Amino acid sequence: MTADSTAPSGAFAALAVRDYRVYWGTGLVSNVGSAMQGVALDWFVLTRTHSGTALGWVAGLQFAPVLLFGLWGGVVADRYDRRTLLLVTQTLYAAQASLLAVTVLTGHAPLWLLYVLSFALGGVFTVENPARLSFVTELVGRALIPRAAGLNILSLNAARLIGPAIAGVLVGAVGAGWVFALNAVSFTVVLAGLLSIRPRGRSSRAVDRPPWTGAGAEGLRYVAARPELVGVFTVFGVTATFAVNFPTTLTLFAGRVFDGGSQGLGLMNTALAVGTVAGTIAATRGVSPRARTVVVGALLFGGFEAVAAAMPTYPAFLVLLLPVGFTLMTLNTAVSAFAQAEVSDVMRGRVMAVYTVISMGGSPVGAPVVGWVSQHAGVRWGMAAGAATAVLAALAVALYLARRQPRQPARLRTRTPRAAGEAAVPGPGVGWRRPPGGVRLEGEARGGRTPT
Repeated sequence: MTADSTAPSGAFAALAVRDYRVYWGTGLVSNVGSAMQGVALDWFVLTRTHSGTALGWVAGLQFAPVLLFGLWGGVVADRYDRRTLLLVTQTLYAAQASLLAVTVLTGHAPLWLLYVLSFALGGVFTVENPARLSFVTELVGRALIPRAAGLNILSLNAARLIGPAIAGVLVGAVGAGWVFALNAVSFTVVLAGLLSIRPRGRSSRAVDRPPWTGAGAEGLRYVAARPELVGVFTVFGVTATFAVNFPTTLTLFAGRVFDGGSQGLGLMNTALAVGTVAGTIAATRGVSPRARTVVVGALLFGGFEAVAAAMPTYPAFLVLLLPVGFTLMTLNTAVSAFAQAEVSDVMRGRVMAVYTVISMGGSPVGAPVVGWVSQHAGVRWGMAAGAATAVLAALAVALYLARRQPRQPARLRTRTPRAAGEAAVPGPGVGWRRPPGGVRLEGEARGGRTPT
């Protein structure tokens, strides 16, 4: 089947497209390696420094470039061929992992160098993420975007299910350095897969290249003109900044609360990943996402995370990580699919760059803050404080969107009849036209064509 064929139904429909199937499968291998590296690096830093603050900085610095340069990453994704960009960025990922492996295995890995390598990793991610998210549409087409978006997140979470469990064993058996080396090797699989792909959709070279000057801000203006997109990005951004800091919080729970060691940390990440995989599959099988789905997802996620923070025993904590992961991925999948389905192809890279910034660019702020709170008030309070911000953000956005809903659609039935030849004026209910960019108004029938 090709991307131009009639789109099949089902959660895994996008895998019927050969190129996307190759892209997804090879990406899964690399994602497993990256998940292994993440756990190994967190544990290596904690055992070297015994500092929650240092652990928070390592996590935060990985996303500092996203906050500083994330919008420009979207401009690059819209200006240049995305397959070429992915080949370059995957090569740079392999180089970063190789350098990390060499420094750790040779015993020359001071903390400042780990900070630099973490920042470099984030720099590559700034370009790679919007290019990767936008590239999917060139493989599957617009009709399968929600399914493909869910499968992309499923790949990440399946990797988080497999990778941490492997890393927990390998770190104790052979050390963190060899885990970094295995991750470097995994990128060769991705490179081979990308070289075999020939996108059938419109290439980024086939559209007008956006100018460098002001192009990043154009993505922000595009989002700001769409109230539902603003609400969705706001609740997700706040939640991602302060409540989704599991590299910091789980490592501290494993090392200080439950004394589980690297294997205990691996089991925590595995339990969380089981929930995220289940949540992703459930969200992918659902209907087209709405802003309400995002708000409810944030409320449930924050509630379960707060309960997990109070669990007195290790088994109980593991059990609570399942619904935490499930609700997190319900939220994450809904935001990703909503964002990709509601934008035009010309603006896709820049809007997905905004998505990247709000979802990960806050980590340089959130991770050190959560690490500091955990260091001085206790690990449980660090996780609980993040959960509270997710709940408050969801409530605030729910109020914001409720106030912007059209009022009383019934007025359409009581309007004064217009004179013959008088132009029709859209009323405030279901008769409204869809605003530019495809934002769906409450009460509008589904299935309408999204303007480009």
